[in-house]
Amino acid sequence: MIDRKILDQADQFDALTIKRQMKILAVNASKSRLFYKEVIEEFERTLLATVLEKNDYNLIKTSLELKLHRNTITQKMKKLKIKEKKQKTI
Repeated sequence: MIDRKILDQADQFDALTIKRQMKILAVNASKSRLFYKEVIEEFERTLLATVLEKNDYNLIKTSLELKLHRNTITQKMKKLKIKEKKQKTI
């Protein structure tokens, strides 16, 4: 069961601006043993995978939302080892 205090903190975090959230994440990352490149790649992987999933892996919708060319998204997917979700066949 999730602690109520953690849920309250999560709600407070969600209420912050993205810049404040990023500041908190940056402070936490600076305390970790990850290198700059690893932190940036992890953020990029998480962001791209989340937007792809939200758009059912539609590259055009994702490219419009992120304002990146679809070929750039495809290259980043390969670099970050994000696999396209397989469509279920009926």
